[in-house]
Amino acid sequence: MSTPASTLAHRSTFAVPEAETLLDTVRWVSGAWLKKKFPRTTVQLGTGQHALDESSLLLSQAAYDDAGTEYATRIQLREDKPEATWRTTVTAVRSTNRSGGTVSVDLECFPNTAQTFRTSKPNIIRELVAELEPRDGMTRLSVNALRVTHDRVHALVDVLCDPQRQMPTLVAARPTQHDPLWSTRVAGTMRNVAGDASAYLLWDLAAVDAFREAIGHEHRVGPGSVRTFLPLVDPAWSPDAARHRLMGPARWTDAADQTWRGVARRVHTLALERPLPRQLSAVAFPDRVAEQHRQERRETMDKARLLTAAPAQRTGEHDEELRAEVTLLNGLLEQADKELSELGRTANLAERMNTSMQEQLQAVIAERDNEIEDHLTTLDALQQARAETDRLRLLLLRQGRSKDVAEAAGSLPGIPSSFEELWERLDELEHLTVTADQRIAFGLDEHAMSRTWAAKGWTALVSLDSYAAAAKAGFNGGFYQFCMTPPAGAKPYPVRQVAMTESAPTMEQYGHERLFPVPGGERAEMQAHLKLAARGRIAPRVYFLDEVKGTRGESAGRLVVGYIGPHLTNMMTN
Repeated sequence: MSTPASTLAHRSTFAVPEAETLLDTVRWVSGAWLKKKFPRTTVQLGTGQHALDESSLLLSQAAYDDAGTEYATRIQLREDKPEATWRTTVTAVRSTNRSGGTVSVDLECFPNTAQTFRTSKPNIIRELVAELEPRDGMTRLSVNALRVTHDRVHALVDVLCDPQRQMPTLVAARPTQHDPLWSTRVAGTMRNVAGDASAYLLWDLAAVDAFREAIGHEHRVGPGSVRTFLPLVDPAWSPDAARHRLMGPARWTDAADQTWRGVARRVHTLALERPLPRQLSAVAFPDRVAEQHRQERRETMDKARLLTAAPAQRTGEHDEELRAEVTLLNGLLEQADKELSELGRTANLAERMNTSMQEQLQAVIAERDNEIEDHLTTLDALQQARAETDRLRLLLLRQGRSKDVAEAAGSLPGIPSSFEELWERLDELEHLTVTADQRIAFGLDEHAMSRTWAAKGWTALVSLDSYAAAAKAGFNGGFYQFCMTPPAGAKPYPVRQVAMTESAPTMEQYGHERLFPVPGGERAEMQAHLKLAARGRIAPRVYFLDEVKGTRGESAGRLVVGYIGPHLTNMMTN
């Protein structure tokens, strides 16, 4: 399903402890960044508008307090390109008590075509982080990962548990054997999250062991792994570990695996979701550009009036005065035309930005409503499962089989907290053949609902495996009937979230999207699917082909899962 396009492609916001030189440093770094982009242009950062080339405009603004002291600056670069308009805005605000300040960098993209752009992080963010050394609670934000040896592990644990920390913290552990690809990918990821997350590197095995001892087994980071710790880490509560995604060494060292890129994308998404600090949202910059234009118009009109008011001595002089007046007025009209064009351009971008924000807001509201509905459905299924478990436990206890009850409770497997973990456990499903592209499935881990989706995805696969086992044992009927009237010991999936076919118009127009790989290297049409979310922008689906009783080539006798990923295009897609 389509996602409303957001004009805000990237945002980094961070606190700076040093306020005295903040504005000067931001201007200096911004000027150096602009000179690299426009080496043949003299960059001016004085208040006002400055054309850098035919398609690039620089706007510099300043805000002053009641005492006339500058406390905020904004530098905005607009680049009008054929494919899109790009706008980079750097804003810095110094605290009134001079105890520190806040800096934000926004990158906006206004496409001129239907093409979707994958934007890269502005280099100026890394340059500002390097110069300003911002903080996030107890931790320092850096461009490269901070080295952690075994004697500094407790300080790292304090950082992770710091209640003032608002950004993610990436903790990587060096592999036991040097791997250039691992080093390149991890270093690139750490640089890519600069300004949006803090980053640490467990330097050796001694540091890895000390960290595991200090934070606990569930929250550990093994050699070659990278864990993204969200704020409010609770090492004393084992289930909390599932919140902090762990990516194992295989993802980083496989040249064909690009899942590692999702770590930085997830951090960038979290940065976009953070509310803008009031210090930034409340600052108001006076429109000195408009005042500058008004002053220029007044001066031009005064010159024109002087020319018309002065008496002409000779006919030739009068003609010269008229020509001079016409020239001035034409210049005034040309300037007014430029101002109107620029105002129209600014108003158009503002309208597109406002429309984007409204669409995003509506999408978030709808997604939250869908989450509530989805959680209620899950809660209902959980209550039924608990009731059934309580009855079975009571029956066993009445039969004096308390030992069996204890053994069953102790051996219950957990539910995967990510699709990466789900993939590692596919061998437990002996009656399924999963040919789905793991890269698409792993992409779901970048979303806030990934833990819920992974849990439901595992439940869906377990149900399909349970059906395949029952069908081989003689169950008559397909998967839908299996869920409607499950045999004893079966693990059905909620019937309302089962669809065995697609609509004819959907298949006619988008049937090609439902051709998935099957054993033997061919592709087969799969219409039957399970819903991992009822509605929403992503609404993941599991598509499968039931060949348990079939005779189709190498798929015969198997249930093939060909797709696990976001909702495919259908006739209801916006």
